[in-house]
Amino acid sequence: MSEMPLEIERKYLIRRPDPAFLADLPDCRVSRIVQTYLLPEGDGFGRRVRQRSVDGGAWEYTYTRKKRLGAGTHIELEDVIPLETYAALLEEADPEMHPIEKYRCCIPHAGFLLELDVYAFDSAQATLEIELPSIDTPVTLPDWVEVIADVTERRGFSNFALAKTLRFPKV
Repeated sequence: MSEMPLEIERKYLIRRPDPAFLADLPDCRVSRIVQTYLLPEGDGFGRRVRQRSVDGGAWEYTYTRKKRLGAGTHIELEDVIPLETYAALLEEADPEMHPIEKYRCCIPHAGFLLELDVYAFDSAQATLEIELPSIDTPVTLPDWVEVIADVTERRGFSNFALAKTLRFPKV
């Protein structure tokens, strides 16, 4: 069997930066995301579809299967799909989950890409993820990031968990 693609990342709960400040950051790319979780298939993988704005006002659609292996480490299988497939998969949306609406700011920093998610349901906090070659890779964040907590090991801060409640857990 071929090796499964791994996603290894650290995740932080941060104070939500001013949107104008974020828009002025050099090389910051902003996209709008609507993420919908689908009913499970019983194989241990969570499933979701995502609609994401791309350059020029178009949308990109993806289907993702994800399985947690440990703190900050997941198997992630993701495919770009056509609108018709996206619409068909939306019929399998989990009725107990809310769609997650957020803006993602992708910001290059110190050789890594920061993914700062600003959620529609919270005006004071946001999350910041950074993909790493290893969970133990040292992380240096920009001075403007005000970290509330490292939530890498806290399942309640996953987008899957947030889709159940549309609010951040207490730290």
